[in-house]
Amino acid sequence: MEVEISWQVIRSWEATMSETVPIRPSAWYYLLAVPFLLLGMIFFFYTLLHDILHVTDSLTQVVVPGESNLTLKHGVTYTVFYEQHSVVNGVIYSANEPLSGLKCKVSSVSQGDGDVIPLRQASMSTTYDVGGRSGKSVLEFSTAQDGHYRFSCGYPEGSRGPEVVLAVGSGVGEGIMNTILKCFGAIFGGGTLGGIVFLTVYFLRERSKKQVTSSTRAPI
Repeated sequence: MEVEISWQVIRSWEATMSETVPIRPSAWYYLLAVPFLLLGMIFFFYTLLHDILHVTDSLTQVVVPGESNLTLKHGVTYTVFYEQHSVVNGVIYSANEPLSGLKCKVSSVSQGDGDVIPLRQASMSTTYDVGGRSGKSVLEFSTAQDGHYRFSCGYPEGSRGPEVVLAVGSGVGEGIMNTILKCFGAIFGGGTLGGIVFLTVYFLRERSKKQVTSSTRAPI
């Protein structure tokens, strides 16, 4: 009987102490993780929408058969993209068939020497579909020196083919990859910081609970 009464007193005392000694930090501190998660998501969507929409800004569109003068730099690999769907000067172009017989040439016009720059098949398969434009890499080239060059394409004499849009430029593949990395970095960074805050609050509260429990214990 005395033992039973003692246990009742102890339980009552522990309950009273648990009510009067709060657990620190408050559970409300878990909400501090939310801003980091939101910032990560905001940066993710901003980067995805903004960078992807501008990934083709460096490309010069050329309607072929035709030609265009380009200012190029040495040491840079330029890629030629075949745009299946595109808009140039308000004209809509759509062509899904493979380019057959179309020949392209890059020649120097800076010194008037007309040196021809060799073209080769694109070493990497890069595609994009943004802003009403979709294209895939077909050719690439690089120049030996800075200067002005003429990019021209046409069908052999006596043959005809569709009028299509080619886009010439550099950095598209790198831009797409950088966008993907930044998006993953935003999600990972926001999630990591939010997780650190959440776990910190959790372990601090667990330690506080243990301290409260040990302080409320009393000998029988």
